[in-house]
Amino acid sequence: MHTAQSLVKESIELISLPDVYIRLRNVISDPNASMSDVAQIIIHDPAITARLLKLVNSPFFGLASKVDTMTHAINLLGTQQVHDLVLATVVVDSFSGFTNDTFNIYDFWFNGVYCAVTARLLAYHCNNIDTERPFIAGLLHNIGHLVTQQKMPDESQLALKIANQRNVDLYIAEREVFGFDYAQVGSALMAEWHLPKSLQNITEFHVEPIRATDFRLETALIHIASAITHDAISETPVTAETLSVHPVCWQITGLLAEDMPAIKTEVDAQASMVMNLLFTHKKSA
Repeated sequence: MHTAQSLVKESIELISLPDVYIRLRNVISDPNASMSDVAQIIIHDPAITARLLKLVNSPFFGLASKVDTMTHAINLLGTQQVHDLVLATVVVDSFSGFTNDTFNIYDFWFNGVYCAVTARLLAYHCNNIDTERPFIAGLLHNIGHLVTQQKMPDESQLALKIANQRNVDLYIAEREVFGFDYAQVGSALMAEWHLPKSLQNITEFHVEPIRATDFRLETALIHIASAITHDAISETPVTAETLSVHPVCWQITGLLAEDMPAIKTEVDAQASMVMNLLFTHKKSA
């Protein structure tokens, strides 16, 4: 019987990250590396460079001046934010060709982008918190679904059917069908990719934030962002009464449920723009 870890290990050759990201991560972790070294890694991939500059110059970032080189972008944003933006683009590209009869990759990534934009806005409203790490955590929060859909498509559909019939969260149905859930698979995949421990923990525990012992604020933000995303995409009104959010998340973040409809309105104005910048493939019919 599979575990989340064994499922990922069977899949890792199909979903490995590209060399450009591996080189970038290695350079950033080198204490002797300069910003110029980081820029040189990125500009050797013209497609990634173009998309990053489009994203950085978009209203989403709201920078006061035009950014025309990667060195300028890194000076303004810092290596960590640039790392996370490169990670976002390469992960989207790594799965861009995946599809099956019951799974639309464009819809999947729109869900991730919507959650990412929501998480970034929530972090901004928390004050004094990095807003880019919640963005990448939101983008990748449900990435475990891509592994389960590839390796266990029939079981994935069964779990979705059970969740809908019983009106329970999908991760609960997945545990019944698989013995584990998409959040655990996503965390295991991030571990195989050697992504930061923060992303691994946030991904694993965003479905049950009460279990998080580290990175509790970020985990709570992704939990709230995921709930808003679920309601928004299912066209359920986002209100204090309809949002399925664990009460501990309001306590940890200091956010108020009654403020979330206004947050959703902000997200609606940004999500499609970010999706078009990150996802270069046409929407499937």
